[in-house]
Amino acid sequence: MENKKRIILNMVSQILSFFVNLGINFFLSSYIVNAIGKEVYGFVGLANNFVSYVQIFTVAFNAMLSRFVTVKLVGQKYEDANKYMSSVTICNILISLILFVPSVLLCYFLQYIIDVPSGYAIDIKMLWFFIFIGFLVQLSTNSFQTCFFATNRLDLSARRSLENYFLRASVLVILFAFFEPHVWYVGIASMVCALYLSILNWYYMKKLTPQLRIKKSFFSLKAVKELVGTGIWNSINQLSQLLMTGFDLLIANIFIGTSEMGMLSIAKTIPTQLLAFVGMVSNVFSPRMTMIYASKDKKAFIQETIFSMRVCGMICSVPIIGFIVFGRPFFHLWMRSLSEWEITQVQILSILTLFPTIFSVYIYPLYNVNTITCKLKVPVLVSGGIGIANLGIVYLLLGNTELGIYAVAGVSSMLLIFRVLLFVPVYAANNLKLKALTFYPPLLRGGLSSLIMFCCFSIVLNFCKIESWISLIIAAVFCGAIGYVINYFVVFNRKERKKVLMILQEKIGRKK
Repeated sequence: MENKKRIILNMVSQILSFFVNLGINFFLSSYIVNAIGKEVYGFVGLANNFVSYVQIFTVAFNAMLSRFVTVKLVGQKYEDANKYMSSVTICNILISLILFVPSVLLCYFLQYIIDVPSGYAIDIKMLWFFIFIGFLVQLSTNSFQTCFFATNRLDLSARRSLENYFLRASVLVILFAFFEPHVWYVGIASMVCALYLSILNWYYMKKLTPQLRIKKSFFSLKAVKELVGTGIWNSINQLSQLLMTGFDLLIANIFIGTSEMGMLSIAKTIPTQLLAFVGMVSNVFSPRMTMIYASKDKKAFIQETIFSMRVCGMICSVPIIGFIVFGRPFFHLWMRSLSEWEITQVQILSILTLFPTIFSVYIYPLYNVNTITCKLKVPVLVSGGIGIANLGIVYLLLGNTELGIYAVAGVSSMLLIFRVLLFVPVYAANNLKLKALTFYPPLLRGGLSSLIMFCCFSIVLNFCKIESWISLIIAAVFCGAIGYVINYFVVFNRKERKKVLMILQEKIGRKK
């Protein structure tokens, strides 16, 4: 039961962290767009996309570090754990130093690479410079975060994130309130937060995992090769993700225009947060799943995987369906500077971005199965093929149709749905030597529940006249309650409903 309590604590902490971040981004994004304009705001998302391009080369050994260190710590092989930890940290520092010069050159010659409005060239270059510096600082100390995963203390990681969000908000509010508005303030805030997180992560590593030491003497080329040999598929997988969704702002900037790029960036703001929320909830189960897998209890591992699928879908599907149904009145209230036509465009783009997530919320934990079992080659190749197909189809549609920005957002969504429905559950089952349809029941139940929720939420929207934030919040709370009741009875079977109730009763009793 202690493990269940830890899962609940981790999940509650992560959810609280998410909603605080969502609230902060909600107010700041609207304010920044009004202060600097939607065209310039799009370069914030594009800069972060460029950072993700660079991360392709570093994720090879960073992505698998937590898994390897956790397995070694569970087995009390502390020297091996230190080899992995020290080797990755040293590599990260060296890569950060090497990347500094090309980062500076990219920022200096930015106008020759992408379409930059002449009146904002210096502001945008400074924005990119500070965001890149923050990324390099974060990369240098990225390995310290392993302590949260290895000790299953994601609640502390969430607390650290909360502090980071408030720090970012404070820096931005001060800069925008007391000085002339500039988009590079966003970069300053990112850099300050990266420095702060680096210090905190170091502190928690020493506190939670005193067995871990970072020393040059522990550096092992063999450990690096082992991590890269396994993690290289994570790099290719990230490249595949970029081919599907990571180049959308860049394509919009080059082939369509900065104004459309800005609209797409606004449309992706809330969906991006919701996607992060899904990943966050799914990752709450990852440490526990890793520990069970390390104990070689296959039956318990399968049970934990299926239960995590249902819980992840049950929690995450409600806000996603809610945003799809109530998106238009939300954007009306949130982005008052946009015209009626622009509101319609943003709403359509946001739905296209979120549509695959209606189904993927139930299979997100299956991605953890591939990582934990170190079987990433096939899913990565499939994702890579889909990513290449996405770029090719988008290019053809931009050249031969009038779809424009809708092609950029829509093609990847359709291809992602095919991957979610036809490949991911089957491959995860094959990975564990199970029947091909083993993981479909949670997905089918989830799809039915989402359809029922959509109909119920749409009825509520038709009867509600939403003209203020208060009316929207009341409708959202009412629909949220309906959605979770529907999910509770549709997503879970009778045995699982009893299990959920027992966990909640235990948690409430412990508090009392």
